[in-house]
Amino acid sequence: MKKIYSSFLTTLVAITLLTVNCFSEENNRLYVNINNYSNPDVILPQPPAVDSIEHKVELQTIKNSMAQLTEEQKTLAAKDAQNLSVSFYADVLPGFEIEKLPVTKTLFESVKFNENMMKNIAKDYYKRPRPYQEDPSIKVCVPPVKDDYSRSYPSGHTAFAYSTGIVLAHLMPDKAKIIMDRAKLYGNNRIYCGAHWPSDVSSGQAIGSLVAQELLTNTHFKDLLDKSKAELTQAGLIKAAK
Repeated sequence: MKKIYSSFLTTLVAITLLTVNCFSEENNRLYVNINNYSNPDVILPQPPAVDSIEHKVELQTIKNSMAQLTEEQKTLAAKDAQNLSVSFYADVLPGFEIEKLPVTKTLFESVKFNENMMKNIAKDYYKRPRPYQEDPSIKVCVPPVKDDYSRSYPSGHTAFAYSTGIVLAHLMPDKAKIIMDRAKLYGNNRIYCGAHWPSDVSSGQAIGSLVAQELLTNTHFKDLLDKSKAELTQAGLIKAAK
């Protein structure tokens, strides 16, 4: 059954990409190998079973975390939930105004496109209910969208944070720690928001990290990376190579 699913999924994605690439720009090109992600079971553990102790612990972790949040933390969790742009890194990178960096914006839209394709394969495969679907007492920080129901595993926001964070840290190695710390908080905010289970976040980290590492070894993506590096250097955000 899994082989049939994998074959069908690969064909479906290939057709989608052919359609998109007929009129796509640089940011809509697939650089990662779809075959590496077509069977999510080979890269991710199964989410905890509903009747497992781990699942019960996860539910309590969400409730405990949300109960201890300050108003400032609640505000940031809601803000992050509504922001699927690398602009959230501006919190820790003064001057990183993505709308004034068109080349770098295109680079990260490309990262997002690739990450989005891969995490959707896993979401559609596992079909895990959201925490608030199981326990209505969990009040999500942002009103849920019905299309997101039963698509909890892995966390897409977390996959986005780690895929973009790793690429950004590669561009700014001297700022790597604060970049990755912000990526981690962005992912954890999905738990604080009540939108994801802790294991959704860890699996999102895994998907995002895999995508980023594959992108960084792709020759065509490296060309985009070099152009972004030049733009960031000109903007004074990274030091020129000696």
